[in-house]
Amino acid sequence: MSIVKDLLFIGIIIIMIVKYTHLKRVLLEQKNYFIQTLSHDLRVSTIAQIRALELLQKKPTNNNFSIIEDIQDSCLFTLDMINMLLNSYRYENGEQILKYEICSVTEIINNTNKNLFKFLEDKKISLNILANKNTFIEADKQALSKVFSTLISTAIFYSENNSIINISAETKKQELIVEIKYRGKKLSPEEQKRMFNKNSKFSTVGHGIRMHLCKKIIDYHNGKIEVNNIRENINSFTFKIPVQNREKAQRQSLITNFCKYNLLSN
Repeated sequence: MSIVKDLLFIGIIIIMIVKYTHLKRVLLEQKNYFIQTLSHDLRVSTIAQIRALELLQKKPTNNNFSIIEDIQDSCLFTLDMINMLLNSYRYENGEQILKYEICSVTEIINNTNKNLFKFLEDKKISLNILANKNTFIEADKQALSKVFSTLISTAIFYSENNSIINISAETKKQELIVEIKYRGKKLSPEEQKRMFNKNSKFSTVGHGIRMHLCKKIIDYHNGKIEVNNIRENINSFTFKIPVQNREKAQRQSLITNFCKYNLLSN
């Protein structure tokens, strides 16, 4: 018996060491992510605001509306990045609870496109939307809207001028499948690999946070997201998420089976 107790004790110690090592690695990753984001994205944005304000101080005129607008946009952009950084942290720690509701996919896409109208107009880009008006999904509407906004705006940013972005959304086997295809510079295998990772220092300001948050939102909807180079200058973002809240569906299935069992028993 003493040998069994010793083995059990050793097993418990090993499990505790493994858990501690894993926790230490996770905390270290979070620390590095915060440091990289603060030193790269937020620092660059804040410096731009300070320099713009210094310019206003040196040359105060009545025709500085464009500079003031730029500063305001930069401040809003910084605030957006701070919120995304906090939300990313909350998702990783399970603090951000998704608010599931039945929502129209076409409505989310159309609302997203309205907000990006000026961006589309500047690059003379048109959108080709292939989605059934009756495509509905049970998801967190606000979070899903953030995913669409991020992916479509990224596609616009990297698209060639005077091109078309194709957005398709369909349901297959109880999954929503969304694909956003655009014509632009070919994405290398390395760019595809690090598109959704935490390392923001290799991307433009704010891009890394946005894409990482997208992945977290899709992950917490029990889905998958990826980016691919389809052919030479055609790239695509694709994500899949269950049409119905999987946890809710499992609970309903258990209740149904329990009721059937009781009926059969009686």
